[in-house]
Amino acid sequence: MKKIHNHIWIIAIIISALFMSCEKVIDLDLNSAEPRIVIEGNITSDPGPYQVSITTSGDYYTAEGIMLVSGAEVVVVDNLNHADTLSEESDGKYFTKNLIGESDRTYSINVVYKDKEYTGSDYLPNKVFIDSLSFEKMEFGGPGSGNKENPRFTIYCYFTDPVETIDYYRFNISVNDSTISGRMNYYSLSSDQLINGKYVKYALWGVEAMTGDTISVRLDCIGFNTYEYFRTLNDALSSGGMGSTPYNPISNLSNKALGYFGAYTADKKRIRVYESN
Repeated sequence: MKKIHNHIWIIAIIISALFMSCEKVIDLDLNSAEPRIVIEGNITSDPGPYQVSITTSGDYYTAEGIMLVSGAEVVVVDNLNHADTLSEESDGKYFTKNLIGESDRTYSINVVYKDKEYTGSDYLPNKVFIDSLSFEKMEFGGPGSGNKENPRFTIYCYFTDPVETIDYYRFNISVNDSTISGRMNYYSLSSDQLINGKYVKYALWGVEAMTGDTISVRLDCIGFNTYEYFRTLNDALSSGGMGSTPYNPISNLSNKALGYFGAYTADKKRIRVYESN
């Protein structure tokens, strides 16, 4: 592991706040009355087939009216004109046949349903590898620090951000194979606005790991459109119970479709937490 400077956890919180303060929040009107098509799919660097799910939206407040969309025509093509017409394996579930996700390519989707066309695209970045994971015992009295009998541990993810590109990250974290949400948000996201080209010790706040826990971290390097969707989805979800009007996340799909069509590469590591003597 490369030599880095350790930072106390309060500084990490301030840096995380700076990340969020640099982001632009866009309020969108929520239309809870008119059903709309919802398209969700990802192309990754892992072997396919890749899935695209299509439904209709329901009422935001009651979740009524959600229906699977069958009989759509779905085609995915890359910027080298390699096209794949997806097959519907079950109602609303469409799968690629021959497509192979490759980094440094842009993938586009075209969906035709009931004489309406929906399109979207995203860039599949190069993979960013996790160097290692580590854990440090929280100081007693800090947020979520537990007690002497049941201490809590902060998990850190180490990786090198590429200097040549603008990069966006999503952290998928599970404790003992149970997925958890990220600190302060429903999805743990970051951009390289403050860390471009640096070796990073990234604190996964909110994990609250305990002795004996196995922590799994998947570092997704995502396209900008995927990042924007989940960033604004975080804003929409966090606003729902705080008296403000919920709104739809930013979608990269045309014709007022909801959801997103994204692309990402992923690297995974696991670590078991223990208390040293």
